[in-house]
Amino acid sequence: MVVAAAPLPVLEMADEVFLAQILRMMDMLPRRPDDSVGGKLRHRAYELVIGRYPRQALEFLATEALCSCKFYPSTTECVEILARWRRDDDASRAKLAASTAAHRERQARFDDAMARLDEGAATQAEIDAMPEQWKSVGETRSYLWRHSDGSYTARVRREDAA
Repeated sequence: MVVAAAPLPVLEMADEVFLAQILRMMDMLPRRPDDSVGGKLRHRAYELVIGRYPRQALEFLATEALCSCKFYPSTTECVEILARWRRDDDASRAKLAASTAAHRERQARFDDAMARLDEGAATQAEIDAMPEQWKSVGETRSYLWRHSDGSYTARVRREDAA
């Protein structure tokens, strides 16, 4: 649970040199030629728009642009491509695995509680200790009665009452 709740470590951000390399890689795609001023302005525009992404994201951008773009992508197209990038390093995979395991554990406990309620095996102490949402589900499934004071008790099943 600790791994699932922990923030992911910060990825290495791209510096100006790395960004320049990415932009040069994409220069293999056709685009309008720049004059000396236009080239500097174009580079600055891309720096402002995509310069805040981590290195892995910009590598993804270059790969996707070279594979799928017919022309040098605009800043808007770059942002659209970057929106498809998903972090996939060891830390993010460990966090996902921990979150999945924690979710399965919570689901198993919930399923067990509902089964105990269905069987009439849950004690009043167990019912009282359940999260409110579980008690509400138990009421919806007709396992519990909700009283006007907000408390819940097990319903007496017909076969048990006879």
